[in-house]
Amino acid sequence: MLLVAGLLFIGYLDQQLREIRASDGSRIIVRDGDSLAIDGKDFRLSGIDAPELHQSCQDAGGVPWRCGEQARKALRALVARGELACSPSARDRFGRVVATCRAKGVDDIGEVMVRDGLAVNFGGRGEGDYVAAEHAARRDRRGIWQGEFIPPADWRREHPRSDAF
Repeated sequence: MLLVAGLLFIGYLDQQLREIRASDGSRIIVRDGDSLAIDGKDFRLSGIDAPELHQSCQDAGGVPWRCGEQARKALRALVARGELACSPSARDRFGRVVATCRAKGVDDIGEVMVRDGLAVNFGGRGEGDYVAAEHAARRDRRGIWQGEFIPPADWRREHPRSDAF
């Protein structure tokens, strides 16, 4: 029983660390490096694919680092700037709103995530919107490009989950 209570408390703390209260009172939870919830409505950033929350990457020296957690922290920091606004464009297969989002001082959060090497350009069937940002991150060996990593889509195939997130 004590173990269950401890696990519930850890889950509660994790939720509190991810939650941001917007100036308008909206409750924002950053789930991982490319998805969030605003007042319970799930959003996925358009055009990017970030490492999964429990995914690790390797730095230039081959040392593992928690790139999925780092991507979530980076997205949280961008959202915490305030004035979050998202422009929906579609829904994904999980029913999430696919959107381009901006925050105070940041015109396109997805572009920043790719440029900082904490997400990859995800064009789906096309080239994608963030080719130049990904090229710059690769060239400068930022984030996941500093060493080796498994592309997020491949990592998900190797580590299937039963839920949508």
